[in-house]
Amino acid sequence: MPQITCITEERALLGESPVWSATEAVVYWVDIRGPRLFRTDPATGKTDKWELPSLVGMISLRASGGLVLALEDGLHAFDPETGRMEFLVAVETDKPENRANDGKCDAAGRLWLGTMNKTDADQPTGGFYRIDPDLTVTQIADGFRIPNGLAWSPDNRTMHHTDTRSGILNIYGYDLDSGQRGDAHPVFAYDRATTGGIDGAAMDRDGGYWAAMYGGAKLLRLASDRTEIDEIPLPVNQPTMPAFGGPDMTTIFVTSASQELNDAAIAAQPETGRLLAIETEFKGSPVGTFGG
Repeated sequence: MPQITCITEERALLGESPVWSATEAVVYWVDIRGPRLFRTDPATGKTDKWELPSLVGMISLRASGGLVLALEDGLHAFDPETGRMEFLVAVETDKPENRANDGKCDAAGRLWLGTMNKTDADQPTGGFYRIDPDLTVTQIADGFRIPNGLAWSPDNRTMHHTDTRSGILNIYGYDLDSGQRGDAHPVFAYDRATTGGIDGAAMDRDGGYWAAMYGGAKLLRLASDRTEIDEIPLPVNQPTMPAFGGPDMTTIFVTSASQELNDAAIAAQPETGRLLAIETEFKGSPVGTFGG
């Protein structure tokens, strides 16, 4: 079994969106419900944190420096050196019941972002959006409950995406030049009650799709042909998202959630809500940075 290490004492209610910064050799991640932003140095365990003004769904590195954060009112730029935040563009101002959830950038610097209902995840009020580097916001789809699992194949020709409540992982043909995706093709079915539900995801350079199985206490890897399935058991029941990083991109950083767990459950899995690091033989596929 691979070595799994807890690399910070900070505990999130709903940890999410780990992002490896190669220039700083740190992991940025968030507590959606904190709401807080963290920066953890895996070598020392030192973690810096910033309080945020509203629920934060996801973060991404920004090509011009710093980060972008998806807050309740839209997309913001953030400078970790000064703590300064700058509003960039509104998203879904007509749906105050929603918040940002899973999101990532493609290799051309476009941010793809899902939203969901803040208080009732059974309500299909969420949408899926593309935010171009010029800050144009385009709605791609609607009717989501918990949009998740976003990742692109290493050749950028396939997008993976799911609604966690649907139990189906879909793939879409993807045109990186235009930022257009094709029709949905189901490739993997999962039973949330027995295996957990697909939450966040990452890709390795062999085309393997890595999913955090929320409620299932494991990472699931689907090989490029989607027939071979491997698992890594985790010491937390509610993993939320994996991200590759480290000097050679072979470390998987995994966030997790402590929400809805009582004191006894947390005592039984003391690393829940914290940031884990897993050493693997796989190398991660690069994740895009926001071009706006």
